[in-house]
Amino acid sequence: MRFKPPPPHSSIGWRVEFRPCEVQITDFENAAIVCFVVLLTRVILSYQLNFIIPISKVDDNMKRAQKRDAVLNEKFWFRKNITTCVSPPEATSCCQTSDTDIYTSLSVNHIINGKKGEFPGLIPLINSYLSGMDVDADTHCTIQQYLKLIQRRAAGDLHTTASWIRDFVQTHPDYKQDSVVSDLINYDLLSRIHGVQSGDVSCPELLGTSLKSKTQENIPAAMERAESH
Repeated sequence: MRFKPPPPHSSIGWRVEFRPCEVQITDFENAAIVCFVVLLTRVILSYQLNFIIPISKVDDNMKRAQKRDAVLNEKFWFRKNITTCVSPPEATSCCQTSDTDIYTSLSVNHIINGKKGEFPGLIPLINSYLSGMDVDADTHCTIQQYLKLIQRRAAGDLHTTASWIRDFVQTHPDYKQDSVVSDLINYDLLSRIHGVQSGDVSCPELLGTSLKSKTQENIPAAMERAESH
């Protein structure tokens, strides 16, 4: 995320912009990321949390993130003490840490899913927030499917898009281990992506097994009430 400056000659103030990742292969993945980011913004606003870290640590995180399989093998600077003096009791109760350090290095798994005594985890925070919301059963089921995808990718149980593509290329019969991606490999990769995208090809190593949304086209009353606050 970054601060987004206001447009020239506009009354719009400074904004915070989330920049999560590139577009994914399927609608389900993209919906999961959008759902995760939107819910995280609600948690930050409702719990009055502070995730700010020094820009030098952000730069360090960017360098680490560019390495292969960084999601599994790298640790990133993250803020441990995320509550503020105006955070509600439900936030302070689930964000307690065992020491007073402000920043620490955490794996993506620990950032997303939590690490006991150090960081509660973004998705446990979201679940804590949702527990106090009036969400119908079908919407809750769909949200949990989305969050489970994020959790399992962070934990390494599922491939990321990058690792899935890399694995496909490296195991293709036409690949000669020479860093040359031939036309045939490209064609087969795009064909496989199209099949996964359309639902004709199962890909549990990338998506898991449960992908059917129970969400209706209309906006549930609970979400309308949440948006109005």
